[in-house]
Amino acid sequence: MTQYLLEADNLVKHFPVGRGGGFRQTNRPMIKAVDGVSFKLEAGTSLGLVGESGCGKTTTARLLLRLYDVTAGSIRFGGEEVQNATGKPLRAYRNQVQAVFQDPYSSLNPRMRVRDIVAEPLVAQGQMGRKELRDWVNELLSVVGLDANAAHRFPHEFSGGQRQRIAIARGLALRPRLVILDEPVSALDVSIRAQILNLLQDLQDKFNLSYVLIAHDLDVVAHMCDVIAVMYLGKIVEMGTADSISRAPAHPYTQALFSARLPARPDGRAARIKLSGEIPSPLNPPPGCHFHTRCPHVMARCRSAQPPLTTLPDGRIAACHLLGPA
Repeated sequence: MTQYLLEADNLVKHFPVGRGGGFRQTNRPMIKAVDGVSFKLEAGTSLGLVGESGCGKTTTARLLLRLYDVTAGSIRFGGEEVQNATGKPLRAYRNQVQAVFQDPYSSLNPRMRVRDIVAEPLVAQGQMGRKELRDWVNELLSVVGLDANAAHRFPHEFSGGQRQRIAIARGLALRPRLVILDEPVSALDVSIRAQILNLLQDLQDKFNLSYVLIAHDLDVVAHMCDVIAVMYLGKIVEMGTADSISRAPAHPYTQALFSARLPARPDGRAARIKLSGEIPSPLNPPPGCHFHTRCPHVMARCRSAQPPLTTLPDGRIAACHLLGPA
């Protein structure tokens, strides 16, 4: 039986809109940011969350980090439920789940030296003596490709790529088992993105890390991840191995996303699938299949019946009436 490091089961996160109190509180409209998301992640592997802005990727990540409380559903880590954990169990979970954020220019305190930035999680936990702490910080800087002199400098003295290496070192300080990567290279120059991605893969092998990667760049996700989950308006519409989804997307939305990629070769032009209209509001999602207002293959039942996630012959799952039982 497969042992999963992380299991999300029917995660829901709704945000109330506007002000209200008393009896009006229960009648306030809700933004359905995440609406029934489930997935499993094995130790040492990577899951990619993709989709247009506003689809719920970052909210899902914040639920996993326990920055938001879940509205419904469960999160299991190492077999233990953690969605309602408090006190010592919550601290233990947060030690095991760290994050690297998108912008290395704003995620590092400009008033702190690099050694203090990297050591800060350890100091907060009081886990090490001074010499042990200094040695571990120097080792972390070394494994992310920075020399020992970097420890005494401030963030403004480094390039964007170097700052992201510092952020990665800080994320590894507590020896986590899972790292949430929220657009880790999108703010970097194209010339150094590959370096950071290669570093992340090397660190994954070295420390047996698991990743949840959020990114708009589909080629990055296909290269980095074992499994890809495609989200639309708070729901997963397709999930499967990175190879199967990147080579032959099944859901019409996934097909449109991957058709927008730049071709690997200049002569490798593929037909671009253009979606009409805008993403509906998560405050009032359309009935039936949420994607039916933009889908080029829309049918009558798409407008009234929500398609279930169906297992396809190759093992992936997708929510589309075209792919499910007739």
